Amino acid sequence: MTETGAPGVPRVVVLDALAAPCEPPLGGEALQAWLRERAVAWARAAGDGTEPLQLRAADELPAALGDHDGPVVLVAPDVPALGEHHLAAARDDLAAGVLLSSAATGDGTPFLMVLSAADPELLAAVGAPFNDVLGLAAARGGELGMIRAERRLTTLGDARALAVDPLTPPDLRALLPDAAASA
Repeated sequence: MTETGAPGVPRVVVLDALAAPCEPPLGGEALQAWLRERAVAWARAAGDGTEPLQLRAADELPAALGDHDGPVVLVAPDVPALGEHHLAAARDDLAAGVLLSSAATGDGTPFLMVLSAADPELLAAVGAPFNDVLGLAAARGGELGMIRAERRLTTLGDARALAVDPLTPPDLRALLPDAAASA
């Protein structure tokens, strides 16, 4: 497979700009590496094995995507529950021709954006208030989709919630800050 993937295969980007600000990073380097690797592995699967792009800022998208005009999937690296159900929903929406699908977190910002095509105006709006992005997509007349919401892992409160969640993977639980693990 080529670096940009086969026609119709989405170009997938792990985009730091979709993540919530977290200074200093919660849980240190090991936790941040776990989250990023999970997002990258998910992105690789979403792109049918193609290595995903990893970008910091939304304004890097046009140059990084180049002449790709097919589907684009943008994913944040701070959502530990990112999983197969999100991938299936994204693929279903792409197959149905949905213009823009998104999955939000508890703060209402998207951690996953699925675009049916690399629309320059929609891509330029990534990083703007999400209502602006939705308004722009709605003005195009295409269908909008919603994918299951999830919790980010950026605050001690998020870590505490994950520490007591029976569905939290043990390897993630071991990386949570001590203050969260003892909650």
